[in-house]
Amino acid sequence: MENESRDILRIAQTSDNAEAGSLYETIRARIEPLGGVELDVPQRESMREPPDLSE
Repeated sequence: MENESRDILRIAQTSDNAEAGSLYETIRARIEPLGGVELDVPQRESMREPPDLSE
């Protein structure tokens, strides 16, 4: 298994097929065809007062 991992890494390092680009765009291109999920993101509230630790 170690040799196989080394071979994969060696091929990946010497391959010129990889394009430099945005990781976000690469992941999105793979996942977007599968569909998506709409998430309800709660509205942000102002920060609360920090606790008084002086006592």
